[in-house]
Amino acid sequence: MKGEIEIAGLVLFARHGVSEAEKKLGQRFILDFLLELDVAGSAKSDQLADTIDYGEVVAIAEAAFRARRFYLIEAVAAHVAGAILAHFPRATSVRVTVRKPSAPVPAVIDHVAATVTRKRDG
Repeated sequence: MKGEIEIAGLVLFARHGVSEAEKKLGQRFILDFLLELDVAGSAKSDQLADTIDYGEVVAIAEAAFRARRFYLIEAVAAHVAGAILAHFPRATSVRVTVRKPSAPVPAVIDHVAATVTRKRDG
């Protein structure tokens, strides 16, 4: 039975970006995750051991997000997606969106975002 786990609105601070101000001052980023997995076992057992722990997803994502400084949100989204997929063999795919509310653009915007989807080979 195919299922999904969604985690929305993880707020992290970092110095990712291209401009000198972004490198020096840093800014908030907001991350959203969608993991696909087979939930037949966990739906039947109702046991955490048979699914993916949300808290562990957040911890892995945060560690990957802070692993190094990135210039582009596409690159950080791809890095985080790869780390999640590598750590959670139950996940068949993961979608990571990185939103940047304070992007340095000459306009009033809500945010810019990049989304990356990675699927397990096979």
